[in-house]
Amino acid sequence: MLGLGCPKQAFAKIATPRCLLLHPEQIARIESKLPAYTVGSLQRKSQMDVLLEFITSLLEFPDPGDKLKELGELIKDVFQLMPSGKHMIGRDLGRLGSTASLKYCSAG
Repeated sequence: MLGLGCPKQAFAKIATPRCLLLHPEQIARIESKLPAYTVGSLQRKSQMDVLLEFITSLLEFPDPGDKLKELGELIKDVFQLMPSGKHMIGRDLGRLGSTASLKYCSAG
């Protein structure tokens, strides 16, 4: 183990849209009657904060290279690539011919 806790817990710190409403910088903006930050920009900033915190803690290990290799193996187990459901590959598209009503409209 990396000594950073469970891999899922280590990556759970990465911001999700639900917790960004409670982000300290967002709360300060809202309380100051200023426009709120976008969820995407807060999410990216939180992800970079976690990345920098991770790199800092990684460099404190006696052999950071070995720990980084170990993390690479853990990432393969934790983050599985999932097929997209938005693409039409492999789906039955049904009947694609024109209907009687379309033939009638195009004739007129």
